[in-house]
Amino acid sequence: MTIGERIAQKRKENNLSQEALGEALGVSRQSISKWESNNALPEIEKLIAMSKLFSVSVGWLLGVEETEQRAETDEGGAAESAPEGSDELSEEQLKMVEEIVSRYIAAQPKPQTLSPRRRRIVKVCIVAAAVCLAMGLFWLSSQMDQMENQYNNLQYALDRVTDSVNSQINGIGSRVEEILQSQNNLTADYAVDWVETDIPAGTVTISAWAVPKTYREGMTASFLAVCGGETLEIPAELTEGQTFSAAFDCPLVDDIQVSVVFQSGDTRETQFLQDFYDLYIETVPMVNVFDGWRLDDVTMEGGSLKIPTNVLWYHVEDTNYYGERDNVTEVTQVRVGLFQNRELVAWGEPIEQPSNYHGFEACDFVQFDPVSLSVEQGDLLCYALVVTDEYGRTTVRGGEEYVVTGASGEDGEQAVPEEDENGGAPSVQVPNALETTGLIYIYNYDDPDDWGLTGYRYR
Repeated sequence: MTIGERIAQKRKENNLSQEALGEALGVSRQSISKWESNNALPEIEKLIAMSKLFSVSVGWLLGVEETEQRAETDEGGAAESAPEGSDELSEEQLKMVEEIVSRYIAAQPKPQTLSPRRRRIVKVCIVAAAVCLAMGLFWLSSQMDQMENQYNNLQYALDRVTDSVNSQINGIGSRVEEILQSQNNLTADYAVDWVETDIPAGTVTISAWAVPKTYREGMTASFLAVCGGETLEIPAELTEGQTFSAAFDCPLVDDIQVSVVFQSGDTRETQFLQDFYDLYIETVPMVNVFDGWRLDDVTMEGGSLKIPTNVLWYHVEDTNYYGERDNVTEVTQVRVGLFQNRELVAWGEPIEQPSNYHGFEACDFVQFDPVSLSVEQGDLLCYALVVTDEYGRTTVRGGEEYVVTGASGEDGEQAVPEEDENGGAPSVQVPNALETTGLIYIYNYDDPDDWGLTGYRYR
């Protein structure tokens, strides 16, 4: 029997018209007619839907299995599967998946190729073009251009066919992966949703529910929430339809992972459900610092690095990193510091906009006085923003990072400027004393403790 004949057989056994089956699957009656006459092949998700509707396996619809059973059962009625505790499919299941994929691909319409007659026409055209050479170079050039366009169109059509085939194969692979994953799932259905964020309390509310694939009398469930380094376990309530549900508060952090745990007797099974990202970052306003080339003009005197007076400016946005305004707090304080190996060296002092800066009316300015630093090769220097919002939360965002390389002599050792005629160590500019590492931390939201700052609240 063909796939179409099997679909028609099960449709009639279930007393369904082509129109009724189409409504159940969300397709037109014409689509059902094409399937049953083998003029088209149903998509994988439609095959899966029909297998559930007709209570047969996808393998039976594709002709992989002769019987109509979903799976053979043992004497106790339990479906035969991979060994308990194993994430791998049995050899029989692997062969079944391989056969389903090969049958599905084989049933796909074959890409059309040029018929022998068309190929002969092309050859005739080429011969005709050669004969017409005597009619003039201009005419020949126009004909060659026309043939080139035809070739490009043909190549484009072939590329589209290739892309279509590759897309279908990738789609089949993804759907098969979904099928295999669903076979290993502990849940028949579930949902995990963000409800609200309470910034003053530093919490986020999450609701979750899950229906076990196999419910056993006396089964209990709970939800696990991994919030940064903290793990919460929240008991779930059993409601209608063998559904376990709960709503719970978690600390407002950037990464929260939610799982469900089903407990039946001494057996405890866990399945991951949902991951939430950047919940904390989404509430923090964006502040941009402009510090490019601020550490280029340095000098080295002996073993000390001298940084001249520097002026930096920054701009406070009314959105978060993603350009969103919802739940974004207001900035109450911004400080700019110079850091060596993430340890504070000096704070910049707020100043009015210098007269020689034009077009920066929306920015704020700070000035750093000259500073002399005792440095070693490999030390890291950067300017960083310390931003506090209306709830007293403080984040640190580093700017462009520089590494101390020093000037090197012929032996590779760090060069020390020679004494001048008065016996003093001259202050000389060392072009290679600092080099940018190419790392800009402006989009990071770091804990002040990681930058050696105390007395600040991160969350």
